[in-house]
Amino acid sequence: MVLSGGGTGTFDGIHPGSQFGMGVVFRSGTVQGHFNCVMAGRSAVPGLRLMKVGGQVTGGSANTAAGTATFKGIGTLHMNNATSQVEFVVNVARGGPGVGTLQLTIKGPPVGVLPLNVEHVATGQISMH
Repeated sequence: MVLSGGGTGTFDGIHPGSQFGMGVVFRSGTVQGHFNCVMAGRSAVPGLRLMKVGGQVTGGSANTAAGTATFKGIGTLHMNNATSQVEFVVNVARGGPGVGTLQLTIKGPPVGVLPLNVEHVATGQISMH
């Protein structure tokens, strides 16, 4: 199964959240791919000038009947003026605007464990095929 997509998210249906992209392949017990998420100056998160997480997907699971997946990996976090290596965990539900969802959790310095609120897809699509 291939999980793919990208677009923009919103936390509240009004204000922009993140810009995201993913390509993840679930095959015979292995999970590989790439994930990227950016929140820059236009984000609804006060005081956050830049947050970017990008990295390789190393594991996860998918429920194609429910249209949901969880995947994780190791990547680079750029947050304001700091850069560090972190683990990321992403929960998604397939769909386009107002239907698809994305929730990112970042684990590592300087944030500790930072679960972001669920975002709904504002533009773009999350697909499973």
